[in-house]
Amino acid sequence: MDRVLEKYNVQRIPGAHCYEFFAGAAIFENLSDAEPGTFYLTDFLARHFDRLVVKGLGLDRHPELKGQYFGNYKRLVYLAQSRSGNLSELARQHSDFLGLEYVEHFTGLSPVENIVKEHVVSWQKN
Repeated sequence: MDRVLEKYNVQRIPGAHCYEFFAGAAIFENLSDAEPGTFYLTDFLARHFDRLVVKGLGLDRHPELKGQYFGNYKRLVYLAQSRSGNLSELARQHSDFLGLEYVEHFTGLSPVENIVKEHVVSWQKN
């Protein structure tokens, strides 16, 4: 990815991964510092958990692997971009499936919007 970005003179959005983009750097740092053993969900991952996590990791065929994959996690933090009772309930069910403490943190889309706005202005100046 970095080679493609470099080829087109595009700056990488700051942050380690999408969870930091959605939460914002300071909030993500606080969440991570409070519990390093955190598994994060976004709206997308809450909706597609079965396909991406359960089936994607083979837990539907080999449920005994759940402990191998998630045994070091302590909690699941749902970084909610929307206020959806349905998604909150799905995220809670996923947390129960993994045997993790459930925490919900509403982020909205402001952190992502701010990053995009910053970088679009920066790119237009270059």
